[in-house]
Amino acid sequence: MYLVELYLEELSKVKDRKTIERIFYQLSKLEELKPLDQRSLFEFYEELRKTQSHRTAIQTLQEIKRFYQWLSKKGYHYEFSEQAFRELKNKKEFENKARKYFTEEEVEKILSYIRTKPKPFVYYLLCVVLLSSGLRISEALSLKRDDFKERRLITEKGEERSVFVVKVKGKFSKEREVPLVLWKREWEDVIRKQLDSLKEGQAFFTYSLMFPKSVKVLTLSRDAVYRFFYDLSKELSLDVYPHRFRYTYAVWLAMKNIPPNVLKEFLGHSSVRTTLEVYAQAQKEKVLDLIASL
Repeated sequence: MYLVELYLEELSKVKDRKTIERIFYQLSKLEELKPLDQRSLFEFYEELRKTQSHRTAIQTLQEIKRFYQWLSKKGYHYEFSEQAFRELKNKKEFENKARKYFTEEEVEKILSYIRTKPKPFVYYLLCVVLLSSGLRISEALSLKRDDFKERRLITEKGEERSVFVVKVKGKFSKEREVPLVLWKREWEDVIRKQLDSLKEGQAFFTYSLMFPKSVKVLTLSRDAVYRFFYDLSKELSLDVYPHRFRYTYAVWLAMKNIPPNVLKEFLGHSSVRTTLEVYAQAQKEKVLDLIASL
C-alpha cells in the first residue's frame, strides 16, 4: 500500500532499519485499509492469534493504531476502536491469573491427539523438545542438528545414563547449554530418531511431506507453529501456546527442588526474580496437594 510506504519513509528518518522492518511486518498483517470498529477489531485480533501470541498480537495492533493516527493527521480517517483495544490489552491480566503450566494429564492429552491425527510428526517432536528444554519458541526453531550433544553420566546408583545437552543462543545472542529433561523414556528415541535423519548443519525441525510424485522438505516456521497451536486449542478446548510449555518445564523442575540459580541458567533468565515467580507457583501447588491429601 502506498500510504504504508509513505509512513515507513517518514519513520525511517528517526528509526533504525531493523525497527522499520519490524513495523513493516506488523502492518503487513493489515491486508487492506478499513475501519476497525469494536467487532472488526475483535475479529482481526482472533485472526492474528492464529499465528501470534497474545503479546505479539497486541504489539501488532498497537503499531496499526499508530499508523491510523498518522493517517488521521494526513486527512485519511479510519476508525480504530479504543475501547476494544483496551479490552484486548486487559485480557492478559485475566490470563495471568490462570494456571500457566500444563498438568501431566493435559500433556498426555496433547501428545495423544497429535499422535492419532494426520498431522506432521514434527509437531509432536516440537512439543517434546519444548517440554524437555523450556526453550523459547524462537530458540527452539533456530536449533540445528549440531546443537545437540550426547553426554554419558553415572547416576548415584552407579548406572550409566546418556543425557542430551543443547547449545542455545538466547536473547542478546547469549549462549547457554541446556540439558534435556526427558520426562518419559520414549522421548529419547524420538529425539535420537530425528537426529539420525538429519544431515550436519540441518535445521532440527526439518520434515518431509509426501506427494504422489514428489517429496517436499520443509522447516517448521513460527507462523506455522502458532497456527497449529491455535487450531489445537480449539480442538481440545485447552489453551495451548508455546510459552506454556516453557512454563510447564520450569514449574515441574521447581517442584523437583532444582535450585533457583540452576533453573535460572537453564531458562536463560536475566534475573533470578523471574525464576522465583516460578517457584512461588510450584510451592502453591505443593500446598494444594498437601491440603487435598489431608
